[in-house]
Amino acid sequence: MIKKTLFVAAAIMGLSAASAFAAPCSEDQESQAGMLAAGVGKAAVSKVIAVTGKQMVNIESCEFRAGAFQVDYKYNFLAADGLYWVELSAKFNSDGSGATTKVTKSSPNMAAAETKAGVKLASN
Repeated sequence: MIKKTLFVAAAIMGLSAASAFAAPCSEDQESQAGMLAAGVGKAAVSKVIAVTGKQMVNIESCEFRAGAFQVDYKYNFLAADGLYWVELSAKFNSDGSGATTKVTKSSPNMAAAETKAGVKLASN
């Protein structure tokens, strides 16, 4: 019984230590993450439509752990025929490399562009 109790206690301490390494982004980190997230977002949507104008990122959540950002955000951008937006969840290194993205929602015109291009980005 003592071994089982020690194992459970060690497991709980391990989980607590792992979550301690994940921290909300500081203001400077969030600014850096926003700049990098714009590039990650642009790369994700470029499979469907070319970004030709201004871009804006609205960060919903930002965590920094083990040298990488985990960011949930809304990416607004201009294309040749208007304003588009997508909501993404992305993980990328502090230099912007190694990005993995998941588009969770997109504007109606983005959904139409996805259909036209034959590429499905969003899960909605």
